[in-house]
Amino acid sequence: MRERGGDARYVARVGALGLMLLSACAAPVGPATGIDTPTMGAPTEAPAATLTVGDTPTSVPTVTETATASPTPTPIPTLAPNAITLATASLIEQVMALGGHGGAVLGVAVSGDGGLIASAGGDRVVRVFDGRTGDPLHEFERHDDIVYDVALSPDGTRLVSGSRDRTVQVWDPLTGERIGGARTPGEIAQVAFSPDGTRIAGAGYYSALGQVWSAADAAPLFELQGHGTRLRSVAWGPGGERIATGDEAGVVVMHDAATGEAVAQFEAVTGDATALAFSPDGSVLAVGSSRGEVALWRLGADERDTGERDAIWPPHSGGITALAFSPDGSLLITAGRDGAVRLWDAGALSGAAGRVDLVVRAASLRGHGAAVRDAAISADGATLVSGGDDGRVLVWRVDLSEAE
Repeated sequence: MRERGGDARYVARVGALGLMLLSACAAPVGPATGIDTPTMGAPTEAPAATLTVGDTPTSVPTVTETATASPTPTPIPTLAPNAITLATASLIEQVMALGGHGGAVLGVAVSGDGGLIASAGGDRVVRVFDGRTGDPLHEFERHDDIVYDVALSPDGTRLVSGSRDRTVQVWDPLTGERIGGARTPGEIAQVAFSPDGTRIAGAGYYSALGQVWSAADAAPLFELQGHGTRLRSVAWGPGGERIATGDEAGVVVMHDAATGEAVAQFEAVTGDATALAFSPDGSVLAVGSSRGEVALWRLGADERDTGERDAIWPPHSGGITALAFSPDGSLLITAGRDGAVRLWDAGALSGAAGRVDLVVRAASLRGHGAAVRDAAISADGATLVSGGDDGRVLVWRVDLSEAE
């Protein structure tokens, strides 16, 4: 069920209709299936989602392949005709629910064109799905403990997983081959690829050090220093020159991405800095807090400039678990322990300086019925994925037929 209001509805429908007419060749997304009362181990077909608008291993790796065919890598795409933007936020539907995990899904990732989806969590297994059909492609059983996070390289040819077992593992998600692995100074809570896909940054619990590895073979390159307490989050700047890390004291440190040197730091939020996301142009860093707040920081052109806080508000009633900007920069996507994924008008947030009114919320996606642990959006903007404590990965796309 959707709730839309007056002028906002008109603008959203007209904007989306215009986008559809300019892109008549795009195939519309199929109808959503609902999820009012999700259960663990739910099948791929799920009931209709609710959209409210305005509101250290030593064993030999085991790889289980569940399909013989794998997609081929494709170039990083441009913005899709059915991309998730401010104009189309009210048209988002849940199109698939991917099951198979024996516990909470803690990390999700999607390739640039939406053709691959990866997930991992409490059952220690990393899974890869066909993003078009939802069919399972591979299962990777290398980790000896909970897998906190996964990430796909921009071109979709590498997959990295970080775990409580204090290792990172690198895989070829197309063939199912394990590329390599490395031990780490602490549990790995988050991992991120560099924009060119050649390096991986990681940060995690029980260590004040982050690390950077080669994506080619998982060889350690350098450490990310500068924190006085345990790390919680990491993000790579879109230009490739900066890496940001956040710790449990709410401090964010900016690093030179070529050397790992700490070049600036600032107290970004109250509580743990649990999530980080750079805007597509690199001018804004969003920082999520374990206390349920998000702060936007306006960054200077000089990487040593700590910037100024642009806005702060509580998007969720529980802690923030994930942040992402839409590829066109018009939306900020937030996920939280309250079970929702929410989309915010990034333009209205910018320059707010203080508290933000909820009218800048473009949509609220509810489907998990439990805490959402991670969310990610494809580089072409067409596919949004979320994973949660219900053990499922939900796939969200724009239904342009709703604009008719």
